[in-house]
Amino acid sequence: MFDNKKQEREIEKQLAENQQLYHRVFGGPDGKAVLKDLEKRCFINYTTYNDSHGQMSFNEGRRSIYVHIKNLLERDLKEILEELTKG
Repeated sequence: MFDNKKQEREIEKQLAENQQLYHRVFGGPDGKAVLKDLEKRCFINYTTYNDSHGQMSFNEGRRSIYVHIKNLLERDLKEILEELTKG
């Protein structure tokens, strides 16, 4: 997926910085409360299905943002990078 090692290192560096930021923002009590609220609003515990294709796409977009946040908070950086290189 990456064109060269320099590009891969740059992406790894950016991901590591983002991961640190997300931990600082969401690691405390207020951040955890915000995550709980987002969980309710972002279709985490129920389906994004809707008869309207447009609404379903919108719902899935909301869900994908929450999943991204949780991935940065809970997954190992190497795991995330491996997933990126599969594509």
